[in-house]
Amino acid sequence: MKTVVYQSYRTENVPGWITRCLKTVRDWTDRNGFDYAFVDDRMFDYVPDWFREKAAGNILLISDLARLELAREFLGKGYERTIWVDADIVVFDPDRFDIEVSEEYGFCREVWVQKTRWGRRIISKRVNNAVTVFVSGNSMLDFYIHACKSTVANRSGELRPVLIGTEFLTSLHEDLKFPLIESVGLFSPPVTKDIAAGGGAMLDVYIKVFGRPLRAGNLCASMRNKKIYGVHMTDAIYDRAIDNLLETRGNIINDRLTDVS
Repeated sequence: MKTVVYQSYRTENVPGWITRCLKTVRDWTDRNGFDYAFVDDRMFDYVPDWFREKAAGNILLISDLARLELAREFLGKGYERTIWVDADIVVFDPDRFDIEVSEEYGFCREVWVQKTRWGRRIISKRVNNAVTVFVSGNSMLDFYIHACKSTVANRSGELRPVLIGTEFLTSLHEDLKFPLIESVGLFSPPVTKDIAAGGGAMLDVYIKVFGRPLRAGNLCASMRNKKIYGVHMTDAIYDRAIDNLLETRGNIINDRLTDVS
């Protein structure tokens, strides 16, 4: 199946850990014999002016639509499958990271773990588009593009960054129950902190709830240099987390499937 893997990020002031993430995806792409495309800020040219204005510069909203338009362009050029991978995803077990979607489309299963200031744990199960797959002739892409534009056009006021990504896909999945990619994790700041530290209670909770081995993980770059749930997400934390994930090939997480079961 002729496949292209594509990503986007700015080309100036790129955090070193993002560069490391991008390299793991590129290496995995080459290992599988897929084509690779990197799109810089030109990606935003795929989004109409009115949409960018409504999004008020929110990169997540703009990217959610742009990646879909790019997928449509790639499929129009003869690719049989497109795979979008967020720039902040690290592939830490490339030998066993397999995108098995070979028909229609695919999005990611998400488990999100956080803790309130009073110590109560909150666990959310959702769907995200950190890795997004479309196969030629699929029934979703044109509809999704239409839905994104219509949703943004008909909303007023400030738009939530996850409006047409996580929120839309989670709601849609409740009715359609489409298959999900289950080898990519989404790590909240407390989970990333535990990974960087070599383990911890929030990581234990996370993997127990997720319940499946992970081969890649989204480190949530949108939270960089912010204090979230009591964790200051510095570049050092991201780098240490990547170190531990790559050095153990994900066993820092996956070994806990037995430990916490």
